[in-house]
Amino acid sequence: MRRDSFLRGTFILLMGSLISRVLGAVYRFILPWLMGGGDQGAYGMALFGMPYSIYSIALVLSTMGVPLAISKLVSEARARNAPGQVRRVFFVSLVLLAVTGAIVSTVLYLIAPFLAHNVWQNPDAYFGMVALAPAVFFVSVMSAFRGLFQGLQTMTPHAVSQIVEQIVRVGTMFVLVTILVPFGLEYAAAGATFGATTGAVVGVIYLFIIYWIYRRTLWRGGIGSDRGARVSTANLIREIVGFAIPISVSGIILPLMRFVDAAVVPSRLIAVGYSETAATTAYGYLEAYSWPLVNVPAIFTTAMVISLVPSISSSLARGDRSGIRDKALAALRLGSLIGVPAATGLYVLSSEIPDFFWGSPEAGPVLAALSGVAIFLTLQQVSSASLQGLGYPIIPMRNLMVGASVKFALTWVLTSVPVLGAAGAGIASVVGFLLAAALNLVSLNKYIGSFSILSFLWRPVIASAVMGAAVRLIATTVHVHRGTGVAVIGSVIAGVAAYGILVLLIGGVRFSDVAMVPRIGPRVASFLRDLGLVR
Repeated sequence: MRRDSFLRGTFILLMGSLISRVLGAVYRFILPWLMGGGDQGAYGMALFGMPYSIYSIALVLSTMGVPLAISKLVSEARARNAPGQVRRVFFVSLVLLAVTGAIVSTVLYLIAPFLAHNVWQNPDAYFGMVALAPAVFFVSVMSAFRGLFQGLQTMTPHAVSQIVEQIVRVGTMFVLVTILVPFGLEYAAAGATFGATTGAVVGVIYLFIIYWIYRRTLWRGGIGSDRGARVSTANLIREIVGFAIPISVSGIILPLMRFVDAAVVPSRLIAVGYSETAATTAYGYLEAYSWPLVNVPAIFTTAMVISLVPSISSSLARGDRSGIRDKALAALRLGSLIGVPAATGLYVLSSEIPDFFWGSPEAGPVLAALSGVAIFLTLQQVSSASLQGLGYPIIPMRNLMVGASVKFALTWVLTSVPVLGAAGAGIASVVGFLLAAALNLVSLNKYIGSFSILSFLWRPVIASAVMGAAVRLIATTVHVHRGTGVAVIGSVIAGVAAYGILVLLIGGVRFSDVAMVPRIGPRVASFLRDLGLVR
């Protein structure tokens, strides 16, 4: 059970997330075709996405931000050499999560008819909600084990559990959708959502096995005793909940934005003359054909957040202010290197990508409008994690609430503008995350010392601008002669290569970024340093 550094832990979680997200991307691309493709596929995926919009909120309510609270408290107790406190934090949190997960799963099942008929205004969404409800309980239990391993800064169990969970989830989806499509899209969508339940069950079983194998060594904190550090169960629950609630509120805002899109976008489009089917299809362009692509950079930032919170908390417990600043700024720099080119690529290929994958170039304007989220969501997430690790979870919660409020208002207004339609919701999301990220950075500047975000952004912006121009030129030229598929694949490969070379040449990558890769990283980093490409 090796303890990982911040960068190594980030890399391990990134690899697990990448594999998991690749599997997730596979089902996102294949499910619409299994459901019929084109507008029929978009309608089926909308039925799949509607339950997920409330499921995400329910999941936040059931876990209440406890996994991050577990990782923070465990890392602090480990830094203070208090293994007994580590154990008590875990068991109290496990019971708390199991109880809340069971309650929320039950409530979700009971309100499924109301959601389908009154919120989504589509009875077909009922079956997917019922199939998804049990997953909340199992994911809640699983999150307790993940929080423990994160706090111990041992990231491999979390990473492997992601992969195992996703394999079972995707396998369940494909099998059930194939079987149920002949009976109707509503049943096929329900079969797809049930994959979340089977995946969570297997994920819990895997983590429990790892815990059972290593249970005698998990609580060893080294030489010393935590006698006198014992906290009563009631006080421990208050400490966990006190830290978790602001994180929970922050976590619920993100799926709430998607939930508002599910509730507002179709109804506003119907109000301006769309038919029910056309409005649902337009929402499908946003939910099924745009958000999954924009969320790709979150693979990296989610891994960073999970590793960053306990790492900063551990430095804080040791009084290492310099370490806190270094980790927070490294997270912002690495996030910028990922978010800026991702947003650029999605914008310049906004029509070609959905055309290539789903035969729906009509989704292009929606994806273009939403693409900027890739930058600002990245910055919002990593800055929030730094503030949470410092013990200020209320600040990012407050800032995200401000951004979400602006997003809600703009979604209502912009979606009803005929020339924008569903793209209006994309623009509203970009503005909301921009505002939340900017407020976070102002707060972080106060607590870790002055820094300039422009110092992190200018290199990836320059490299991305050149990359974007090259990608657009290649895509346009190749499309004429070879078609959409070759144009997308060729331009993406060329764009990634161009961005990588450019960002190296202008000093955007550091020695430590490359060295964090296990085994080969240090050698490659030394080679690049000898060439003068990293420092």
